[in-house]
Amino acid sequence: MIALNELSAALHELPPQTRAGLAVELIDSLGEEDWSDEALSTLADQREAELDTGDVLPLSYEQFLSGLNRPSDSA
Repeated sequence: MIALNELSAALHELPPQTRAGLAVELIDSLGEEDWSDEALSTLADQREAELDTGDVLPLSYEQFLSGLNRPSDSA
C-alpha cells in the first residue's frame, strides 16, 4: 500500500483537470448520495442562505483546517 504522503505528492503532479476528476470519483465512492450538479447547486444555495441569515458563521481557512480529522502521513 502506498503511503499517504507519497500518494499526495504523485497526485499534485497531475494536471488540475485530472485531479478534479479524481476528486469527483472519490466523492462518489463515499456512498449513495446524489452528487449531481443540481443537487450540489441546491446544497450551495442552502449553505449560502445559512450564512446570509447568520444561522452559521463563516470559518477562516485556518479554522477549517484545525477542525479536520486527517489521517497521518504514514498511512
